[in-house]
Formats: sequence, structure tokens, C-alpha cells
Amino acid sequence: MSASAGTINVRRGLACLVNAPGSPRFLRRALAIRSYTPVLRLSSQACCLNSSDNEEPSPSNAYGDYRSQCLLPSITLAVRTLNWDAARNMSFRECVRLYGLSQSIGLFALLVQSFLPWRIREIRCLIQSLVHYCGNAGEELFELAPMLVSKLGGSMTLLQVYAAVIRTFVESSMFEDALLTYIEAKKVGVELRLCNFLLKCLVKENQIMYARSLFDDMKSSGASLNVYSYSVLMSMYTHGERLCLEEAFELLREMEMNGVKPNAATYGTYLYGLCRSTQITSAWDFLQDLIQRGCPCNTYCFNAVIHCFCREGQVQKAIEVFNGMKKCGFLPDVHSYSILVDGLCKQGELLKGYDMLDEMARNGISPNHVSYSSLLHGLCKTGNVELALGIFKKLEDQGFKHDQIMYSIIFHGCCQHLDLDIVSDLWDDMIHHNFVTDVYDYTNLIYALCRHRYLIKALEVFELMLEKGVTPNIVTCTIIVDSFSKEGLIGEAFLFLDKVHQSLGIAPNLFTYKVIIKGLCKINKTDDVWEIFADMIKRGYVPDAILYSIIIDGFAKALELQEAFRLYHKMLDEGVKPTIYTYNSLLNGLCRDDGLPGFRKLMRDMIGEELVLDKILCTSIIACYCRRSNMKAAMEMYKKMESSGLSPDAFVYTCLISGFSKVRAMDGALLMMEEMEKRNIEPTVVTYTALIIGYLKIGDENQAIKTFISMRQAGIVPDDKLSCILGVGNDGGDSDYYSQKAKDVT
Repeated sequence: MSASAGTINVRRGLACLVNAPGSPRFLRRALAIRSYTPVLRLSSQACCLNSSDNEEPSPSNAYGDYRSQCLLPSITLAVRTLNWDAARNMSFRECVRLYGLSQSIGLFALLVQSFLPWRIREIRCLIQSLVHYCGNAGEELFELAPMLVSKLGGSMTLLQVYAAVIRTFVESSMFEDALLTYIEAKKVGVELRLCNFLLKCLVKENQIMYARSLFDDMKSSGASLNVYSYSVLMSMYTHGERLCLEEAFELLREMEMNGVKPNAATYGTYLYGLCRSTQITSAWDFLQDLIQRGCPCNTYCFNAVIHCFCREGQVQKAIEVFNGMKKCGFLPDVHSYSILVDGLCKQGELLKGYDMLDEMARNGISPNHVSYSSLLHGLCKTGNVELALGIFKKLEDQGFKHDQIMYSIIFHGCCQHLDLDIVSDLWDDMIHHNFVTDVYDYTNLIYALCRHRYLIKALEVFELMLEKGVTPNIVTCTIIVDSFSKEGLIGEAFLFLDKVHQSLGIAPNLFTYKVIIKGLCKINKTDDVWEIFADMIKRGYVPDAILYSIIIDGFAKALELQEAFRLYHKMLDEGVKPTIYTYNSLLNGLCRDDGLPGFRKLMRDMIGEELVLDKILCTSIIACYCRRSNMKAAMEMYKKMESSGLSPDAFVYTCLISGFSKVRAMDGALLMMEEMEKRNIEPTVVTYTALIIGYLKIGDENQAIKTFISMRQAGIVPDDKLSCILGVGNDGGDSDYYSQKAKDVT
């Protein structure tokens, strides 16, 4: 048969099947689409061929191939010894080429009989070779299958052969051909087990249209669908890319109407869909209704609801479900506990999470890696790294085998907070346990070294990563660039970036630009900032409020207020909302530059933004007002700060005392000093100096001397400024003179 004739016959066969009475409609669309000769893509490796299927040998060398491959002796050996290694190289295509179709069917039937009934996988492989020969589901395949069955002499039924053919097509993702074979199998009475298998495969591969059509055809064919059939389709509605909860609910109703009782797995699958769509209240109500009606449930049903509540941050509701599960007589499993431990730790309820682990142990349930990982991650995230490390080591002493995830969690925490000796020991342990250190681990190690200002060591680790074949990412590179910047080595940072970009193709991202610009601002190279800023824009990165604020702060500190406000207005034009940090930087710049009109305008902008004041911003505003001797406004902000629940510190009080002293309002200054004492806030040398200068300004030398004596009694040594004003050494050598002076005054 020629290739073109074969293609025509296949299409005719398809048309007959599609238009045959009782055939499902879904194949009519498939026929319209199928306008090409399908190519089989077999995934199994069991039937590897030594010869190319694309080459047709000439008749003249057929005998030579036979002599060289010894195919017939190999079949004889496989049949006599049941040696699969000898049989696995048998190609039905090659066999037909050597011996003809009829004899090849007999030989393969002999092979199949030899491996029956126990070697099912091997039998499927042999049938797969026959399917490979035909290429697709069509007239040729449906003629060969009965021929094979007739040669088997009752060892296999035609339905069993079709089941193997369907499995072959499914494994090759040839779903249309699998369905065509299913229609052919219906002629001899297809079994529900085979239907369920095909349905499950279609659902697993997300072939929604085919799965629905197959299910409808199973019902129309009079098949007695069982709970497994419904549960498979239910999983498609709840686990697929698109949730179909209405269809899932209708499926439950249909089951009840048809007398098919849903089991715990069916209800659990539906509950999973509700939880996946975040209909958590509906899921909990549905589960409670099941319990009240005495419907079958299992731990999975409860776990689905517990997990959903935890995912939504409603841990207390999750605990309620957990306790309800125990009241209903269901014993929580390791997953139930692990879900709750993870939820509690993510909510910062670390002690409760630890108690949950204890409860697991008391109930004879051994916590798994997931349970402990959640606790360790929660402890590290909240800065309790030493406690996490202690638990980690305690578990190890008790014989618990840590996995790589647990090591990575604790290693990350130690790199963020603890010293390098601990980090080094953990790294050595990971290597000792043959864990494959990845880019995440190397990046953490580099961060730890940079945090402790070991830049050269960090670069050595960077080179080691490359030697080990671990490709760094932009986070790794940004950490090193940040370390260069903090050392003032901006040029070296640029050279490093150029190197990784050329050799590894790693381009800077927005965070990298923030690090570079912050470094430039730190060393007062604000002239270069605009160039970097322009390069960033050119690369398509959109600056955010943080980046704008970094640059504005750099310009403000350099007293380049015109540039700072230029960027501030650009920020507003771009629709980027300024942060408290932005306003704080501008206010400080205006205070140092004595820009009162700009200060007032900026304050109005802040009020318009309705910003929530924080301690830093309040402190900056108070300092600015005090520097301008506007004590009324300073005290208003001080009172507003207190009413907002923000506690003033020594710096705030020092600013206020200095401001009152500047305007010679010493009653106000003394009142602030008394407030500090009431709040147990210790004055600094700057605080005392401001108060002493204020008394000297109003000519109250005696009170100035008393304040000085109080300072000395508090153990505070005068600085150079105060020593110069009072004419004493900063060791307080002339304090006896001032002590006597104080006695004379009193």
C-alpha cells in the first residue's frame, strides 16, 4: 500500500467512525482538523530500534540484513528463555520488512504468548511496536489488531489489545487516536475500567473538551458510571487551569440523582476547588454540612480547609477547624500539624508553633522536614537566629537528618545575623553532607562576608562559584557592588559590573542602580548621578519613590537644593508619590540652607499628602523649627508627636532646649530638662552645653555653674566647646573652683 493510499484510507476510516450511529460528536471536529498524516511520538524506551524507520532498504540487501541481525534466532531465544533483553529489540516494522506481514503477526503473537500472563509491561511494548508500524489509529491498525488476537488463540481478547493500544497513544499524547481506538473498542464492548483509564489520562493532560465528550459518551452508551468516574471528572473541574465550580457542584447533584454515592475523596476534591477559589467560608460551611448529614469525610477534607484559612491569614479559624476535626473523631496527621505550624509561624506566633510540634510528638506523630522548616524559617525571619540554630543543632543531636532546605534556611539566617565562624561551620557541614550548594547559598555567603567588610574574600567566593559552574544572578552581583560602594570604590564597582555583563550577560536592575547612586551620593559625587540616572531610564527601568528619595537626599546633603527640588517636581510630574523619607531629606536640606519660604511650602505639601508622621520626620521638623527659633511651632509638633504615641528621645529634647536657650526662654529649657528626668532619658553633653549657654546668655552665671556641676556629677565630661566657654580643661580640672562658686551662690 502506498503512503498516499494509506492516508486516504485512514481518512475514510475516520469519516466512517465519526458518522457511524452512536459515535460521539467530538470526533467530527477532530476529523476537520486532521488534514495531515500524523507522526507517532512514542515516549517509551522499551522498543528502541537499531535501524532508521525513515529508510526503506532495497529487496536486494534484505537477506544481508537478516543474516547480520539474526532476527529469527533472536525471537527463538526470547521465546525459549523468556529473555526480555533479546525481545526488546524486536521491531514489528523490521520484522514485516524481512518476513512479510502475515508471518510477522504470527511471530509477534508467539512473543506475546511467551510473556503472558505476568510480563504485562513487556506485552504492551510489543503491541506498541505494532502501533508504531501503523503510525496512527486507522483502518490498518484496526485490521492488524484482530489478526493478532486470532493468532493468540484466546490468550488475549481484542478488548485487551485495544486497551494496550489506547495506553500507547495516551503515552504519546496522541489523544485523538486514543479516542478513535476507544470508538473501535466499543464495537466489542468496552469495559468501564478502560473508560475510566482513558478519562483519567485526558483529565491529567488537561484535555477538557475530549474528557467532557468521553464522559458524555460513557453515559449515553449506558455504562454504569461509578464513583471513580465522577471523581476523575470532578478533579478536572477543581484542579484544572480554569476552575468550574458550578459544573463540579452539578456533578455532585447528578451523582446523588443517579444513586452513585460520593466518597470522601470526591468531597475532598470539591472542597479543594472551593478553597482554591478562596471561597473559604463556603468550604467550611460545606464541610460542616457533610458532618451533620453523616456523609463520608477524611483528614484530607479538613486539611484542605485548614490550609486555606492559614493561606488567608486566618490562623485562629484554622485552629477552630483543626479542633473540630478532633471532635469529629478524625485524627490529625502530619500534614494537618505541619499546615498549622507553618501558618502560626508566618503570623509570628512562634511559641504556639513550637507547642504544636510538642503536641505532635505527644500524639506519636513525628514532625517532618516541612514542620521544622516552617519553625526555623519563622524564627530566622523574626531575628531569633540563635534560637533557631539551637533547635537545629538539638535536632541533629537527637538523630534527625536535616535536608538541604533546612540547611539553606538556617544558613540564610546565620549569614544575615551571626558571625562568620558559625557561617563557615555551617558551610562546611553542607559540603560534608554532599548537599549541592546553589546560587542562593553562595549569595548568602557573599552577603555575610560583605556584611563583615571582607570584600576580597567575597570576591574569592564569587570566583569559586564560577569555577563550580554555579552562575551568579543579579542579586549576587548587586551585593558585591554595594560592598564596593560602601568602601568608596565606585570605579571598581563599575569595572565589576562591566565584567559580569560582558562575561555572564548579567545587566544591572533597578536595585543595582539604587546601590550605585547611593554610593555616589555618599562620597558627594552628585555630578555623576544624572548620568547614571539617564542610563537607567535608557535601559527601560522606571524610578520608584525610593530611588528618587535617595538622589534627593544626596543633593540635599550636598546643599544642592535646586537639583533636589528639580527632582522632587519631576517625581510629582511622573505621578510618583513622595515618602516621608523624601520630605525628611528636603526639610533637613532647607534647614541647613535657611530656606524658610521653601520650608513652609514643603510643609503645606506634606499636609496635603496627609502623611502619617513617624518619629524621624517629627524629629526633623522639630529640629528645623528650633534652628529657626520658631519655638511655638516646635512645641506644637512636640505635642503632636506625643499625641501620636511617638516617644521623644534625647535628641528631640536637646533640640528643644537649644531652641529655648537661643531665644533666652530658660523657663522652657528647664521644663524640657525636667521632662527628660521624668522619662528617665539621660541628657548628653550637648544637652547640658545648650542649657549652660542659655544661662550665660541671660547673665545667670550661677545657674550655669550649677548646671555644670550637675553634669559632672552625672559623670559627663565636658567637650572642647564647653571647656572653651567655661575656661576649664575637658578633664574638669577647675571644677573645684566652680564648686566653690556654686556654694557661694547658694
